[in-house]
Amino acid sequence: MTQPTTPDAATWSRRSMLAFSAATVGVLAAAYAGLRQVGTYPDVEPTLDLDLQVFGPKEVAIFQRLGDLLLPPGGPMPGSGGDDESIRRMDAFYASMPEHKRRLSLGLPLAFEHGTGLDRFGARCFTRLPEDKCEGYIDGWADSKLIVKAQLFTALKTFYGMTYFERPDVLAAMGFAIPCGRPT
Repeated sequence: MTQPTTPDAATWSRRSMLAFSAATVGVLAAAYAGLRQVGTYPDVEPTLDLDLQVFGPKEVAIFQRLGDLLLPPGGPMPGSGGDDESIRRMDAFYASMPEHKRRLSLGLPLAFEHGTGLDRFGARCFTRLPEDKCEGYIDGWADSKLIVKAQLFTALKTFYGMTYFERPDVLAAMGFAIPCGRPT
């Protein structure tokens, strides 16, 4: 009668080494993706003089670029979705949120900056895309068949709808009278 064979110590160490190597590659890939997202945004230095309460340079850069694409300057409406007044109003809107909702909502601009896990693990940085590719990138969000991406795009449009379209100058351009006692 033969005895069942058990793996020897060398086999276990090879398996352990293989598992350790796979885990190391995973950690390094996650670290790389995370470190790519950390950086300075020098293009927004002048806008940071707005006395913002919540936004830092990264959020300002992302919201400026998104706002200028969603609500471009020129045309019958004053300003744009990325002008200083829009950024100031967006920041005030975020500041009025409860802390736990604010932390969650601050992930929204980062989703558009780096993509989602479904988007090749954040393989793009929106603010660093050339101008000619930005519109296609946003169109990809708008036309997405993935529910998560469609919901994030709807949330972004909602934030702009609640800030840009409540501006007194925009309401006046649309022909709406501003009610008495309404905050400006």
